[in-house]
Amino acid sequence: MLARSTLQQRILCVMPCLSAAGILPLTIYRFIQAEWDMALLDLAIFILMCIIGYFAYHRKHVSTIRLLFCVLAVIGSLSTLYLKGESQLFWCYPTIAMLFYFLTVRVAAISSLLTLIGVAILAAPLLSNLLLANVLITLMITASCSLAFSYETSKQNEQLETLTKTDPLTKTLNRRAFTEVAERQISNFQRNPIATSMILLDIDHFKTINDQYGHNQGDDVLIKVCQLIQQELRNNDYLFRIGGEEFIILPYAINQDHAIQLAIKLKELIAEHNFIENHRVTISCGIAEYTNKEETLKEWYAEADSALYRAKSTRNTVCPTKGNCYSDSQSRATK
Repeated sequence: MLARSTLQQRILCVMPCLSAAGILPLTIYRFIQAEWDMALLDLAIFILMCIIGYFAYHRKHVSTIRLLFCVLAVIGSLSTLYLKGESQLFWCYPTIAMLFYFLTVRVAAISSLLTLIGVAILAAPLLSNLLLANVLITLMITASCSLAFSYETSKQNEQLETLTKTDPLTKTLNRRAFTEVAERQISNFQRNPIATSMILLDIDHFKTINDQYGHNQGDDVLIKVCQLIQQELRNNDYLFRIGGEEFIILPYAINQDHAIQLAIKLKELIAEHNFIENHRVTISCGIAEYTNKEETLKEWYAEADSALYRAKSTRNTVCPTKGNCYSDSQSRATK
């Protein structure tokens, strides 16, 4: 189970187990010493830690488990402070840091603020004003450093996520992003069947462009083709570059007929655009509508790829999986 988990899930599995292992001897000791209140609190925390570790190991309800683990840590640290006094204040420091590791920045900031308020209320009768101020200031410094680190890490993760899903040349989404979006659309269709289609398009004779005009010119054609396509897409439509001169469009909630109309419009727009002096650039498109709930993404893509193969036999053509292809500038149907 752990081998297929993320690093945070692994830590979420290990930390409750280590905590439970550390708490168990204290629980036994306090039962022996007849410290019933602390013994029962430690026993409850031990049981909950074991439950959290179990669900984390089996990767069940991970987001809920993260929240429960943090809530338990806050309640445990404040409860021990209330029951055993100022000697338990040190538990609050790792608790604050842990909040910013397992929770989102905003939730962790709110949680740490509530924890500081709880510490101030419980520690006020136990400490002098100066010592209480020192404790709260050091806790706020801990929270501030954790906040800064968590915020910077989250931004870096967002940037990394963007880089891993974006084609560096055309700035469109890449194959990895396509797999995620397409799988999500299939999942949505299985719950609520709404028309969804795939347009697989390829720039005709692209190798000739690279050979005759150079790769820089070829890159420029790829960039401009993507720009033209993006201008015709809606905000909730997706464009992916999946390799070389091959692209996929996943337009939101349109059937095959509307996808054909969109592909014809793009085909004619690109054919009329002057990318290279005295050289006409065209595209071919294959279209497949997802209609079978049992169909996999691989099968759906294969249908679009088969339609594209038909289109590339004549070039500058749009072909659905079944029916007529559309090839000339007037989009006249041809068999």
